[in-house]
Amino acid sequence: MSPLPLPGRLAALLLATVALVAPAAAAAAAARPEAPRTAATPLTGTLRLTAGTCSGGRATGTYFRMILPSGGADGPYLSNNDSTCSDHSLTPLAPGTDGGLRVGSYQSIPSPAFAANGDAKAHRLTAPARFYGTSFATATNPVDPQTKRAVPAPRVTVSGSTLSADLRSFSVTWNNQHFHQGAPKPDGSLPGNTRAATGTYDARTGAFTLDWTSQIVGGPFDKFTGKWHFEGRFVPASAPAATAGSGTTTTSGTTTTGTAASGGTGTPATGSSGTSTTTGGAATTAPGAPLASPANGLPVAAGEVTQPVATSRTVTTQDWRVSWPVIWLAGGLAVLGFGALILLALAGHSRTHRGVA
Repeated sequence: MSPLPLPGRLAALLLATVALVAPAAAAAAAARPEAPRTAATPLTGTLRLTAGTCSGGRATGTYFRMILPSGGADGPYLSNNDSTCSDHSLTPLAPGTDGGLRVGSYQSIPSPAFAANGDAKAHRLTAPARFYGTSFATATNPVDPQTKRAVPAPRVTVSGSTLSADLRSFSVTWNNQHFHQGAPKPDGSLPGNTRAATGTYDARTGAFTLDWTSQIVGGPFDKFTGKWHFEGRFVPASAPAATAGSGTTTTSGTTTTGTAASGGTGTPATGSSGTSTTTGGAATTAPGAPLASPANGLPVAAGEVTQPVATSRTVTTQDWRVSWPVIWLAGGLAVLGFGALILLALAGHSRTHRGVA
């Protein structure tokens, strides 16, 4: 048997290579799972703020800074001589009467929004703070006061330990003026130094941080940028609390009448011989009224729980995928196979030509 000509030998070698490598490539493609992906979960409740404090020129808790028009993410900053910090570019903020930022609902500016001297009167989200002799305040509104655009209520999602927020309803009132300070802007854009709100979240404790920047468009502070740092503990919105309703229990004997608060006991009073009657009246609280929090002294809005409750869940999925190296390998094998076919055709043509000769 005569040996194959060179084109035939090359074709056989290429086909053998394809036969050996192709199964391994297919196995690698089938065995490689996609990295787990964490689904974002929306949060509903209150981002309860920790009051800002300063020590040694550094701020902790919740605070605000203003970046100069010539600056970037790290300054330089405008100095606020009303700040209680030694670094006057830091303005510490305290929680308002709602305890912080409500997620999924608005904390609108009051009417009127300003006192006669220009001080802002909003106080639900953060407490008013002094800035160049006049108090400024924060709020979230269904219609942005500066741009007059309709905007959604604050939205926050968590993916693993990362927070993301849509704060386009967030605004500031100061000296009879309105400044949009959310991110993105009401039209969804991120102009200049504006950056979307992101942060960290500990599902076990509810501890969070949230940072964003918002460049002012128009007005006396045009192109200045507000830099915001919120910090504290997320408190989920509670389920409707069980309340004690009115009821009557009748037994033979004495008559007992009392009033029971929600979760409490009635105060009995002994009457004449006859039937025993116990009446419970449910205690009521005005919706949204601030209550004292035994945990940290901050006001707690009625209808909220005072300890972190895990309401978010992390969902991971695994999908099968082919990696780019495997795709390139498969493409290379296809080229090799095509080349082998060409070489085989050439070898056959060569043998035919010699036979004719």
